[in-house]
Amino acid sequence: MTLTVIGAGYVGLVTAAVFSELGNKVYCVDISKERIESLRRGKVPFFEPYLTEYITKNTKAGKLSFTTKYSDTVPRSQAVFICVGTPPKENGEADLSYLFSAVEETAKNLSGYTLIAIKSTIPIGFEDDLEGTVKKYAKAKFEFAASPEFLREGSAIEDTLHPDRIIIGTKSKKAQKILLELHAPISGERIICDIRSAQLVKYASNALLATKVSFANAIATLCEKTGADVEKVLKGVGSDRRIGHAFLQPGVGYGGSCLPKDVLAFIAIGKHFGYDFQLLRAVDQINQDQIELFINKVKRALNAASKNAYSLKGKRIAVLGLAFKPSTDDMRDAPSVKIINQLLGLGAQVTVYDPQAIQNAKKILPKEVLYAKDEYQAVGGKDAMLIVTEWPQFSQMDMTRAKKLLKRPIIIDGRNIFKKEKLKELGFVYSGFGR
Repeated sequence: MTLTVIGAGYVGLVTAAVFSELGNKVYCVDISKERIESLRRGKVPFFEPYLTEYITKNTKAGKLSFTTKYSDTVPRSQAVFICVGTPPKENGEADLSYLFSAVEETAKNLSGYTLIAIKSTIPIGFEDDLEGTVKKYAKAKFEFAASPEFLREGSAIEDTLHPDRIIIGTKSKKAQKILLELHAPISGERIICDIRSAQLVKYASNALLATKVSFANAIATLCEKTGADVEKVLKGVGSDRRIGHAFLQPGVGYGGSCLPKDVLAFIAIGKHFGYDFQLLRAVDQINQDQIELFINKVKRALNAASKNAYSLKGKRIAVLGLAFKPSTDDMRDAPSVKIINQLLGLGAQVTVYDPQAIQNAKKILPKEVLYAKDEYQAVGGKDAMLIVTEWPQFSQMDMTRAKKLLKRPIIIDGRNIFKKEKLKELGFVYSGFGR
Protein backbone atom coordinates (compact mmCIF):
# COMPACT_ATOMS: atom_id res chain seq x y z
CA MET A 1 0.00 0.00 0.00
CA THR A 2 1.15 3.58 -0.62
CA LEU A 3 0.91 5.87 2.39
CA THR A 4 1.61 9.47 3.34
CA VAL A 5 2.55 10.33 6.91
CA ILE A 6 2.14 14.01 7.80
CA GLY A 7 4.55 15.15 10.50
CA ALA A 8 8.17 14.13 11.08
CA GLY A 9 8.12 14.15 14.87
CA TYR A 10 8.20 11.16 17.21
CA VAL A 11 4.89 9.68 16.15
CA GLY A 12 5.25 10.50 12.45
CA LEU A 13 8.78 9.16 12.00
CA VAL A 14 8.13 5.99 13.96
CA THR A 15 4.87 5.39 12.04
CA ALA A 16 6.61 5.99 8.70
CA ALA A 17 9.60 3.83 9.60
CA VAL A 18 7.53 0.87 10.79
CA PHE A 19 5.04 0.89 7.90
CA SER A 20 7.89 1.06 5.40
CA GLU A 21 9.62 -1.79 7.22
CA LEU A 22 6.43 -3.81 6.78
CA GLY A 23 6.65 -3.44 2.99
CA ASN A 24 4.60 -0.34 2.23
CA LYS A 25 5.72 2.62 0.14
CA VAL A 26 5.73 5.54 2.59
CA TYR A 27 6.15 9.27 2.06
CA CYS A 28 6.78 11.44 5.12
CA VAL A 29 5.83 15.11 4.83
CA ASP A 30 6.86 17.96 7.13
CA ILE A 31 6.74 21.74 6.77
CA SER A 32 10.29 22.11 8.10
CA LYS A 33 12.71 22.15 5.15
CA GLU A 34 15.63 21.85 7.55
CA ARG A 35 14.21 18.72 9.16
CA ILE A 36 13.42 17.10 5.81
CA GLU A 37 16.91 17.80 4.49
CA SER A 38 18.44 16.28 7.64
CA LEU A 39 16.29 13.18 7.27
CA ARG A 40 17.30 12.83 3.63
CA ARG A 41 20.90 12.78 4.85
CA GLY A 42 20.00 10.05 7.33
CA LYS A 43 20.09 12.28 10.40
CA VAL A 44 17.18 11.75 12.82
CA PRO A 45 16.39 14.93 14.83
CA PHE A 46 16.04 13.15 18.18
CA PHE A 47 17.27 10.06 19.99
CA GLU A 48 15.09 6.96 19.80
CA PRO A 49 16.61 3.46 19.92
CA TYR A 50 16.68 1.66 16.53
CA LEU A 51 14.82 4.43 14.69
CA THR A 52 17.86 5.65 12.74
CA GLU A 53 18.59 2.10 11.58
CA TYR A 54 15.00 1.61 10.36
CA ILE A 55 14.96 4.94 8.53
CA THR A 56 18.36 4.40 6.90
CA LYS A 57 17.50 0.86 5.80
CA ASN A 58 14.14 1.71 4.25
CA THR A 59 15.30 4.97 2.67
CA LYS A 60 18.06 3.07 0.86
CA ALA A 61 15.53 0.42 -0.18
CA GLY A 62 13.34 3.11 -1.75
CA LYS A 63 10.41 2.34 0.54
CA LEU A 64 10.66 5.55 2.57
CA SER A 65 11.20 9.12 1.37
CA PHE A 66 10.88 12.64 2.77
CA THR A 67 9.43 15.83 1.30
CA THR A 68 7.83 19.15 2.17
CA LYS A 69 5.32 18.94 -0.71
CA TYR A 70 1.89 17.44 -0.18
CA SER A 71 1.38 17.49 -3.95
CA ASP A 72 4.20 14.96 -4.40
CA THR A 73 2.67 12.37 -2.09
CA VAL A 74 -1.02 12.70 -1.19
CA PRO A 75 -2.38 12.09 -4.73
CA ARG A 76 -0.47 8.78 -4.87
CA SER A 77 -1.62 7.53 -1.46
CA GLN A 78 -4.46 5.27 -0.45
CA ALA A 79 -4.19 6.41 3.17
CA VAL A 80 -2.85 9.52 4.88
CA PHE A 81 -1.82 9.44 8.55
CA ILE A 82 -1.95 12.78 10.35
CA CYS A 83 0.77 12.78 13.03
CA VAL A 84 1.31 16.48 13.80
CA GLY A 85 1.65 17.95 17.29
CA THR A 86 -1.25 19.27 19.35
CA PRO A 87 0.65 21.24 22.04
CA PRO A 88 -1.15 22.79 25.02
CA LYS A 89 -2.32 26.39 25.10
CA GLU A 90 -1.93 28.44 28.29
CA ASN A 91 -5.45 27.43 29.37
CA GLY A 92 -4.66 23.71 28.96
CA GLU A 93 -6.66 23.23 25.78
CA ALA A 94 -4.97 21.57 22.80
CA ASP A 95 -3.63 23.86 20.08
CA LEU A 96 -5.07 22.39 16.89
CA SER A 97 -3.62 24.89 14.42
CA TYR A 98 -1.02 22.43 13.04
CA LEU A 99 -3.69 19.76 12.76
CA PHE A 100 -6.15 21.89 10.77
CA SER A 101 -3.35 23.15 8.54
CA ALA A 102 -2.22 19.59 7.77
CA VAL A 103 -5.78 18.43 7.08
CA GLU A 104 -6.45 21.41 4.81
CA GLU A 105 -3.31 20.82 2.74
CA THR A 106 -4.15 17.12 2.54
CA ALA A 107 -7.68 17.93 1.32
CA LYS A 108 -6.38 20.20 -1.44
CA ASN A 109 -4.27 17.37 -2.85
CA LEU A 110 -6.61 14.39 -2.65
CA SER A 111 -6.99 12.29 -5.79
CA GLY A 112 -9.36 9.37 -5.72
CA TYR A 113 -10.76 7.73 -2.58
CA THR A 114 -8.39 8.34 0.36
CA LEU A 115 -8.58 7.36 4.00
CA ILE A 116 -7.43 10.11 6.36
CA ALA A 117 -6.41 8.52 9.66
CA ILE A 118 -5.75 10.78 12.64
CA LYS A 119 -2.97 9.63 14.95
CA SER A 120 -2.58 13.04 16.59
CA THR A 121 -4.25 13.36 19.97
CA ILE A 122 -7.27 15.61 19.46
CA PRO A 123 -10.19 16.63 21.72
CA ILE A 124 -13.48 14.84 21.27
CA GLY A 125 -15.82 16.64 18.88
CA PHE A 126 -13.30 18.22 16.54
CA GLU A 127 -13.56 15.39 14.04
CA ASP A 128 -16.69 17.08 12.68
CA ASP A 129 -14.79 20.34 12.11
CA LEU A 130 -11.94 18.46 10.45
CA GLU A 131 -14.37 16.69 8.14
CA GLY A 132 -15.90 20.04 7.27
CA THR A 133 -12.46 21.37 6.38
CA VAL A 134 -11.83 18.48 4.01
CA LYS A 135 -15.25 18.86 2.35
CA LYS A 136 -14.49 22.53 1.76
CA TYR A 137 -11.32 21.85 -0.23
CA ALA A 138 -11.43 18.24 -1.47
CA LYS A 139 -12.37 17.26 -5.01
CA ALA A 140 -12.22 13.54 -4.30
CA LYS A 141 -13.91 11.05 -2.02
CA PHE A 142 -12.47 10.55 1.44
CA GLU A 143 -13.19 9.09 4.85
CA PHE A 144 -11.93 9.91 8.33
CA ALA A 145 -10.68 7.44 10.92
CA ALA A 146 -9.02 7.70 14.31
CA SER A 147 -6.11 5.39 15.07
CA PRO A 148 -4.38 6.77 18.19
CA GLU A 149 -0.82 5.78 19.06
CA PHE A 150 0.36 4.47 22.42
CA LEU A 151 4.11 4.43 21.89
CA ARG A 152 6.53 5.17 24.71
CA GLU A 153 9.60 7.24 24.00
CA GLY A 154 12.60 4.99 24.41
CA SER A 155 10.71 1.91 23.19
CA ALA A 156 8.67 3.41 20.34
CA ILE A 157 9.64 0.86 17.66
CA GLU A 158 8.82 -2.09 19.90
CA ASP A 159 5.56 -0.49 21.01
CA THR A 160 4.51 0.10 17.40
CA LEU A 161 5.33 -3.41 16.24
CA HIS A 162 4.04 -5.18 19.35
CA PRO A 163 1.35 -3.00 20.96
CA ASP A 164 -1.11 -4.20 23.58
CA ARG A 165 -3.95 -3.03 21.36
CA ILE A 166 -4.72 -1.32 18.08
CA ILE A 167 -7.63 1.11 18.26
CA ILE A 168 -9.51 1.63 15.00
CA GLY A 169 -12.23 4.25 15.06
CA THR A 170 -14.18 4.45 11.80
CA LYS A 171 -17.58 5.12 10.27
CA SER A 172 -17.49 2.48 7.55
CA LYS A 173 -16.47 -1.10 6.85
CA LYS A 174 -14.30 0.10 3.95
CA ALA A 175 -12.16 2.35 6.17
CA GLN A 176 -12.03 -0.38 8.80
CA LYS A 177 -10.82 -2.91 6.22
CA ILE A 178 -7.97 -0.64 5.06
CA LEU A 179 -6.67 -0.11 8.60
CA LEU A 180 -6.99 -3.79 9.49
CA GLU A 181 -5.04 -4.71 6.35
CA LEU A 182 -2.30 -2.20 7.14
CA HIS A 183 -1.96 -3.46 10.69
CA ALA A 184 -2.20 -7.16 9.78
CA PRO A 185 1.54 -7.87 10.38
CA ILE A 186 1.40 -6.11 13.76
CA SER A 187 0.42 -7.94 16.95
CA GLY A 188 -2.05 -6.70 19.55
CA GLU A 189 -5.78 -6.89 20.21
CA ARG A 190 -7.96 -5.10 17.63
CA ILE A 191 -10.59 -2.82 19.14
CA ILE A 192 -13.08 -1.52 16.57
CA CYS A 193 -15.18 1.46 17.58
CA ASP A 194 -16.48 4.84 16.50
CA ILE A 195 -14.17 7.84 16.08
CA ARG A 196 -15.08 9.59 19.32
CA SER A 197 -14.58 6.44 21.37
CA ALA A 198 -11.13 5.98 19.79
CA GLN A 199 -10.15 9.52 20.75
CA LEU A 200 -11.42 9.01 24.28
CA VAL A 201 -9.40 5.80 24.68
CA LYS A 202 -6.21 7.80 24.13
CA TYR A 203 -7.03 10.51 26.66
CA ALA A 204 -8.41 8.06 29.21
CA SER A 205 -5.31 5.84 28.97
CA ASN A 206 -2.84 8.67 29.55
CA ALA A 207 -5.00 10.15 32.30
CA LEU A 208 -5.05 6.84 34.15
CA LEU A 209 -1.26 6.44 33.85
CA ALA A 210 -0.78 9.95 35.23
CA THR A 211 -3.21 9.12 38.03
CA LYS A 212 -1.14 6.06 38.99
CA VAL A 213 2.02 8.21 39.18
CA SER A 214 0.35 10.84 41.35
CA PHE A 215 -1.23 8.14 43.52
CA ALA A 216 2.21 6.62 44.10
CA ASN A 217 3.55 10.04 45.05
CA ALA A 218 0.68 10.67 47.45
CA ILE A 219 1.32 7.29 49.11
CA ALA A 220 5.06 8.14 49.34
CA THR A 221 4.25 11.37 51.19
CA LEU A 222 1.99 9.49 53.58
CA CYS A 223 4.71 6.86 54.13
CA GLU A 224 7.17 9.56 55.14
CA LYS A 225 4.69 10.94 57.67
CA THR A 226 3.81 7.53 59.12
CA GLY A 227 7.22 5.87 58.99
CA ALA A 228 6.12 3.22 56.48
CA ASP A 229 8.30 1.99 53.59
CA VAL A 230 6.85 3.08 50.24
CA GLU A 231 8.68 0.35 48.31
CA LYS A 232 7.04 -2.38 50.39
CA VAL A 233 3.67 -0.64 50.31
CA LEU A 234 3.58 -0.17 46.53
CA LYS A 235 5.02 -3.62 45.92
CA GLY A 236 2.10 -4.99 47.88
CA VAL A 237 -0.36 -2.80 45.99
CA GLY A 238 1.09 -3.56 42.55
CA SER A 239 1.13 -7.30 43.18
CA ASP A 240 -2.64 -7.23 42.82
CA ARG A 241 -3.20 -8.30 39.20
CA ARG A 242 -6.08 -5.86 38.94
CA ILE A 243 -3.64 -2.98 39.58
CA GLY A 244 -0.15 -3.97 38.40
CA HIS A 245 3.26 -2.47 39.15
CA ALA A 246 3.57 -0.15 36.11
CA PHE A 247 3.62 3.57 36.89
CA LEU A 248 3.55 2.98 40.66
CA GLN A 249 7.01 4.44 41.25
CA PRO A 250 7.22 7.59 43.40
CA GLY A 251 9.56 10.44 42.53
CA VAL A 252 9.73 13.94 41.11
CA GLY A 253 6.66 13.39 38.93
CA TYR A 254 5.73 12.74 35.32
CA GLY A 255 6.78 14.86 32.34
CA GLY A 256 7.22 14.51 28.59
CA SER A 257 5.10 15.35 25.58
CA CYS A 258 1.99 13.32 26.48
CA LEU A 259 0.94 12.97 30.11
CA PRO A 260 1.14 16.64 31.19
CA LYS A 261 -0.63 18.03 28.13
CA ASP A 262 -3.19 15.24 27.88
CA VAL A 263 -4.20 15.57 31.53
CA LEU A 264 -4.77 19.31 31.09
CA ALA A 265 -6.54 18.79 27.77
CA PHE A 266 -8.80 16.12 29.29
CA ILE A 267 -9.73 18.52 32.09
CA ALA A 268 -10.55 21.13 29.43
CA ILE A 269 -12.59 18.60 27.43
CA GLY A 270 -14.60 17.77 30.53
CA LYS A 271 -15.25 21.45 31.15
CA HIS A 272 -16.38 21.89 27.52
CA PHE A 273 -18.95 19.13 27.97
CA GLY A 274 -20.07 20.37 31.39
CA TYR A 275 -18.06 17.98 33.58
CA ASP A 276 -15.67 19.08 36.34
CA PHE A 277 -12.86 16.50 36.24
CA GLN A 278 -11.93 16.92 39.91
CA LEU A 279 -9.89 13.72 39.96
CA LEU A 280 -7.53 14.91 37.21
CA ARG A 281 -7.22 18.37 38.73
CA ALA A 282 -5.93 16.66 41.87
CA VAL A 283 -3.60 14.45 39.79
CA ASP A 284 -2.11 17.54 38.13
CA GLN A 285 -1.73 19.37 41.46
CA ILE A 286 0.06 16.44 43.11
CA ASN A 287 2.43 16.27 40.15
CA GLN A 288 3.24 19.96 40.47
CA ASP A 289 3.75 19.61 44.23
CA GLN A 290 6.45 16.95 43.76
CA ILE A 291 8.94 19.54 42.54
CA GLU A 292 8.55 21.61 45.70
CA LEU A 293 8.78 18.50 47.87
CA PHE A 294 12.03 17.57 46.13
CA ILE A 295 13.50 21.05 46.56
CA ASN A 296 12.61 20.95 50.26
CA LYS A 297 14.46 17.65 50.59
CA VAL A 298 17.53 19.32 49.08
CA LYS A 299 17.24 22.25 51.48
CA ARG A 300 16.91 20.02 54.54
CA ALA A 301 19.81 17.76 53.57
CA LEU A 302 22.19 20.61 52.80
CA ASN A 303 21.27 22.75 55.77
CA ALA A 304 20.77 20.19 58.53
CA ALA A 305 23.46 21.84 60.65
CA SER A 306 22.92 25.38 59.39
CA LYS A 307 21.18 28.24 61.14
CA ASN A 308 19.59 29.27 57.83
CA ALA A 309 17.68 26.13 56.93
CA TYR A 310 16.34 27.53 53.65
CA SER A 311 19.44 28.90 51.97
CA LEU A 312 21.18 27.18 49.08
CA LYS A 313 23.28 30.21 48.25
CA GLY A 314 26.76 29.17 47.21
CA LYS A 315 25.99 25.44 47.37
CA ARG A 316 27.42 23.41 44.51
CA ILE A 317 24.96 20.80 43.29
CA ALA A 318 25.19 18.02 40.70
CA VAL A 319 21.99 17.11 38.85
CA LEU A 320 22.12 13.70 37.16
CA GLY A 321 19.45 13.26 34.51
CA LEU A 322 17.80 15.90 32.34
CA ALA A 323 15.45 14.09 29.94
CA PHE A 324 11.95 13.47 31.30
CA LYS A 325 12.67 9.71 31.24
CA PRO A 326 15.59 7.43 30.33
CA SER A 327 16.29 6.21 26.76
CA THR A 328 15.28 9.55 25.22
CA ASP A 329 16.67 13.06 24.77
CA ASP A 330 13.25 14.68 25.12
CA MET A 331 13.20 17.71 27.43
CA ARG A 332 9.53 18.60 26.96
CA ASP A 333 7.96 19.20 30.38
CA ALA A 334 10.94 17.48 32.01
CA PRO A 335 10.92 17.88 35.82
CA SER A 336 14.63 18.68 35.65
CA VAL A 337 13.93 22.08 34.10
CA LYS A 338 11.77 23.27 37.01
CA ILE A 339 14.16 21.78 39.56
CA ILE A 340 17.23 23.42 38.04
CA ASN A 341 15.53 26.80 37.71
CA GLN A 342 14.50 26.69 41.36
CA LEU A 343 17.98 25.69 42.50
CA LEU A 344 19.51 28.58 40.56
CA GLY A 345 16.89 30.94 41.97
CA LEU A 346 17.94 29.90 45.48
CA GLY A 347 21.56 30.78 44.73
CA ALA A 348 22.99 27.33 44.04
CA GLN A 349 25.61 26.56 41.41
CA VAL A 350 24.34 23.70 39.25
CA THR A 351 26.33 21.19 37.18
CA VAL A 352 24.38 18.69 35.11
CA TYR A 353 24.88 15.50 33.15
CA ASP A 354 22.62 13.34 30.96
CA PRO A 355 23.69 10.59 28.53
CA GLN A 356 21.52 11.92 25.67
CA ALA A 357 19.74 15.19 26.46
CA ILE A 358 22.56 17.73 26.95
CA GLN A 359 22.26 19.32 23.50
CA ASN A 360 18.51 19.80 23.91
CA ALA A 361 19.01 21.02 27.47
CA LYS A 362 21.41 23.75 26.33
CA LYS A 363 18.62 25.23 24.25
CA ILE A 364 16.28 25.73 27.21
CA LEU A 365 18.28 25.84 30.45
CA PRO A 366 19.74 29.12 31.80
CA LYS A 367 23.26 30.00 30.72
CA GLU A 368 24.51 29.69 34.31
CA VAL A 369 24.18 25.90 34.16
CA LEU A 370 27.46 23.98 33.88
CA TYR A 371 27.73 20.74 31.88
CA ALA A 372 29.84 17.69 32.72
CA LYS A 373 31.16 15.00 30.38
CA ASP A 374 29.98 12.16 32.64
CA GLU A 375 28.38 11.48 36.02
CA TYR A 376 31.68 11.34 37.88
CA GLN A 377 32.88 14.71 36.60
CA ALA A 378 29.47 16.12 37.51
CA VAL A 379 29.71 15.13 41.20
CA GLY A 380 33.35 16.14 41.69
CA GLY A 381 33.64 18.71 44.50
CA LYS A 382 29.86 19.07 44.91
CA ASP A 383 27.87 19.51 48.10
CA ALA A 384 25.16 17.14 46.91
CA MET A 385 24.23 14.75 44.14
CA LEU A 386 20.63 14.82 42.84
CA ILE A 387 19.05 12.01 40.81
CA VAL A 388 16.32 13.38 38.53
CA THR A 389 16.18 10.84 35.65
CA GLU A 390 16.57 7.10 36.31
CA TRP A 391 19.18 6.25 33.68
CA PRO A 392 20.51 2.72 34.45
CA GLN A 393 24.13 3.94 34.46
CA PHE A 394 23.39 6.13 37.48
CA SER A 395 22.16 3.22 39.60
CA GLN A 396 25.28 1.29 38.54
CA MET A 397 27.74 3.99 39.61
CA ASP A 398 30.76 3.11 41.71
CA MET A 399 29.46 4.75 44.88
CA THR A 400 32.77 4.43 46.73
CA ARG A 401 34.35 6.49 43.96
CA ALA A 402 31.43 8.91 43.97
CA LYS A 403 31.79 9.48 47.72
CA LYS A 404 35.47 10.33 47.34
CA LEU A 405 34.64 12.83 44.58
CA LEU A 406 31.81 14.57 46.43
CA LYS A 407 32.66 17.37 48.85
CA ARG A 408 29.81 16.21 51.06
CA PRO A 409 28.34 12.67 50.77
CA ILE A 410 24.75 13.76 50.22
CA ILE A 411 22.34 12.11 47.76
CA ILE A 412 18.81 13.29 47.06
CA ASP A 413 17.28 10.46 45.06
CA GLY A 414 14.37 11.79 43.01
CA ARG A 415 13.65 8.37 41.49
CA ASN A 416 14.43 5.96 44.36
CA ILE A 417 17.04 4.16 42.24
CA PHE A 418 19.42 3.40 45.13
CA LYS A 419 19.18 1.05 48.09
CA LYS A 420 18.95 3.30 51.11
CA GLU A 421 20.61 0.86 53.52
CA LYS A 422 23.61 0.24 51.26
CA LEU A 423 24.32 3.96 50.85
CA LYS A 424 24.03 4.58 54.58
CA GLU A 425 26.55 1.78 55.18
CA LEU A 426 28.93 3.63 52.84
CA GLY A 427 28.46 6.80 54.89
CA PHE A 428 26.08 8.76 52.65
CA VAL A 429 23.36 11.09 53.84
CA TYR A 430 20.46 9.81 51.77
CA SER A 431 16.96 11.12 51.05
CA GLY A 432 14.43 9.57 48.69
CA PHE A 433 10.64 9.54 48.38
CA GLY A 434 8.53 7.63 50.89
CA ARG A 435 11.53 6.27 52.80
